[in-house]
Amino acid sequence: MPTLPRPTPPRGNDRRHKIQVPGQRPALVLTYWDIWLIVVLLTDFAGDWEQLANRFRADSGALSSRRDTAEGLLNHLRRLRQRLAKAGVTPAAALGPDGSSLLKSERRRARRAILEQSPHEQDKSAWMRHTPRREREARARRGYWSRFPISPGQYAGAWERLFKTSGYYSENESFGLQRKLSEFLEREQAGATPAEEAALDRAFLTILLEKMDLIDDSHGVIGDLYAEIFEQYRQLGRTVFAAAPADFYQDLLEFTLWEDYGFGDREQPAFFAGLAPAEVELVEAILRAQWQELRELALEYPAERALTLIGIVCTQQKQFDRFVDLALQMGSRQWERITSMSALAEKHRRYDLALAIYEASLGPGQHEAYLRQKYAELQERLQTVKRRRPPRQK
Repeated sequence: MPTLPRPTPPRGNDRRHKIQVPGQRPALVLTYWDIWLIVVLLTDFAGDWEQLANRFRADSGALSSRRDTAEGLLNHLRRLRQRLAKAGVTPAAALGPDGSSLLKSERRRARRAILEQSPHEQDKSAWMRHTPRREREARARRGYWSRFPISPGQYAGAWERLFKTSGYYSENESFGLQRKLSEFLEREQAGATPAEEAALDRAFLTILLEKMDLIDDSHGVIGDLYAEIFEQYRQLGRTVFAAAPADFYQDLLEFTLWEDYGFGDREQPAFFAGLAPAEVELVEAILRAQWQELRELALEYPAERALTLIGIVCTQQKQFDRFVDLALQMGSRQWERITSMSALAEKHRRYDLALAIYEASLGPGQHEAYLRQKYAELQERLQTVKRRRPPRQK
């Protein structure tokens, strides 16, 4: 008797079944990714959507080896939950009439696919590939180029051709790359209009950011070049986009939020200090909107960067009346933005405010102990100031 071929295990994107919801068309189609998520939800997390989502959030930190996988699963989970809620179908009902047997037969495969393994890119669902982080990162890098007077896309290909098509730049090779990029920039800038130069600079920033993982920049020469061009672009863009400042700042600020290397951070305070009142209002509105949007998408790192930038704008513009509310929102998750606000208040002898900033921020967080230490040091300094203050004349 011939041996029957072993059945091929299902793949995540394979369709498992569909459910016809009364009064709704088309039918609710469920893939194995949907089924596996539901099985894990019901068997390992007692049907609690938020507990499962928190598991993925915990695995989606910047240093996690499962970050991409966890973010993709979180996005698929979010979309699946929305689809079931819209159809009025519970997770248990979504498993179909053979739900109890599915919970048993698919549990091992579901736990492996959802909680243990990282699927190949081609095996991911569309929601797992097109995550909010990937979409926002792509938008930050190239998404607003159509709004430029001259699109940076005209220069992107030329910049890309200056890099190797394969391989890695060693520490010593970074010097030659820096010279090559600088010489190309100098040639292209000769005779260029401000709009052309802005497009050239902006294309450079994106292309170099996309190539940085292939460069050993231990000597910092590539980072220094990036910071130089970034500052040049920031100043030039304000002139080139004079008629459409919202387009300039939307692109600039989103790009800044998603630039992970901190190349342009050194010049940020001076740039924000030089903003005109109308620019300050525009920048704060964009950053506040980004903060809210990124928090809702559970994109913690860029959301915190947005809040940090709001703090830098407020300190550089000496908006003392905003400090306490900002400290409440910042908490003790990071320390430098809190100490900076308090130090500025202390410098301007607004001692009650300097104390209130710490008091507003103190609470559970990664840097709570350090901030409590700095708060105690401030209290001690202010006691010394108080003792040295001459008594009032009667």
